[in-house]
Amino acid sequence: MIKKTLILVFAVALAGCASTKDKLLPAHDEVLIYQLPFDLTYLRTLEAVENVGGWELEETEKEKGLIKVRNIDFGSFEDADIRTATLLITRMNRNETSVSLAEYSQHVKDGDVLLKRISQYLSREV
Repeated sequence: MIKKTLILVFAVALAGCASTKDKLLPAHDEVLIYQLPFDLTYLRTLEAVENVGGWELEETEKEKGLIKVRNIDFGSFEDADIRTATLLITRMNRNETSVSLAEYSQHVKDGDVLLKRISQYLSREV
């Protein structure tokens, strides 16, 4: 009986941790919109990512407007899954483009630092 109770308490504790994990980090759901063509926005976003301390470029797919990056400044493997981010570059019209984090990576650690640097690089072009 005691074993079953301990297992139940442990399972509830794990479920609670799993459901609150995303709530621990704020959502970075900002959408950066610029009066720039897609190619220039994509290029400047790549440059910004390469010049943000602690972030490493993992993968790019220009045709889909995707840039995947990993935060390499982490202390434990426990939070390794919240260290990757996917940036979406979307053509809104001929001369207007948006940059945002994909919904599934909006709770990434230091996502605000990443978006701020991208904003700095893109603002120089406007």
